[in-house]
Amino acid sequence: MTATGPPVEPGLDACPPTADLAAPHRRPAGRSAPEPGPVHDLRLVDLDTLTRAQEDAWATAYRRYGTRLQQSPGYARAVRAAGQRVVVALAPLGIIAFTREGEVLTAVGGDEPVLTEHGHADRLAHLVTSVRRATGASVYLPLVDAALAGACARAGCTTWRRPPNSLIDWSRDGADLWGRALERGTSQLRRKRRLVERDGLTVRPGQSGAHAFAHVLAVDDRSWKAEHGQSMRLRGGQDALYGRLVGTGEITAAILFDGERPVAFRLDARVNDRLTSLKWSYDETYRRYSPGLHLLTEGLRQEWAGRGVRTVDLHGSPDTLKNLLYSERVPRADVWCGAAEPGALRARERAALDARVTRAHQAGKGLRHAFG
Repeated sequence: MTATGPPVEPGLDACPPTADLAAPHRRPAGRSAPEPGPVHDLRLVDLDTLTRAQEDAWATAYRRYGTRLQQSPGYARAVRAAGQRVVVALAPLGIIAFTREGEVLTAVGGDEPVLTEHGHADRLAHLVTSVRRATGASVYLPLVDAALAGACARAGCTTWRRPPNSLIDWSRDGADLWGRALERGTSQLRRKRRLVERDGLTVRPGQSGAHAFAHVLAVDDRSWKAEHGQSMRLRGGQDALYGRLVGTGEITAAILFDGERPVAFRLDARVNDRLTSLKWSYDETYRRYSPGLHLLTEGLRQEWAGRGVRTVDLHGSPDTLKNLLYSERVPRADVWCGAAEPGALRARERAALDARVTRAHQAGKGLRHAFG
């Protein structure tokens, strides 16, 4: 089968018309709505001093409204265990956790960082501007759903466009996944699948605990990411973050084995009917098998078919593997509410990263080529 080329990306008109996300760090030409007033009963609490009643209320709200693991108190605790200071904004209209470094508060989660009822984009804008006023710190929301970013732009925040997120419609339990990959890929995909089957590589799904994470780290240490400084051990405490999450079972690992040797992994977080594949990697010496493709096709179906999942979130910018699998791409943007100069610097840094990733993507190369 011949390659069909990269799927068409969402155009600029996919972004909300009220927020100009086409150029880095551009404010809207005119404010279409007045800046929101302060949020009443807003409390800003250091995670270390959160009361039992406050955490219970947060956990209850997460069970009721949560769509992403990053909205949960468990995730905030894992971020804290990884060595970062965490501050929680608690208000009747929503809850959002931030890391604090100097005079910048950064949301711990992207896409939909505020825990609230779905469909209330204005609540994020109210919370962000109120936190800014209450603390004097700059508030940074990375990789937010563009509709939410638009509400923040109308409230006077600065936004700049980021690469879209990739989703898989799982309403058919992945029955169409392999066919979609074949339509977009080449005949090599079938060959790699047969290679996995011939050599007896097997997936052990739903793994958790310290032993499972030791397998995950062993694979990550033998991946291209380790060579290019992008492995969990080399990225600011990610090993502690994911180690805690896998250790407590808040996320699970699907691990591909060659006999008793772990050779690839996929980390999953399920919240209600949404499954997010947070991270995956493979032992570089097993590259010829395309282990990531196997874990995101046969591996996903083996573990999650028939279990009530409606959406699989591939949690990241477009790349050659996601191109084969996605059924929808959701526009995203960064939001900055605060001091102009550090905001402009942050926008330039993110634009440079996105440019490297986009060049590799458009050349049909994997993510590794963006890092060296």
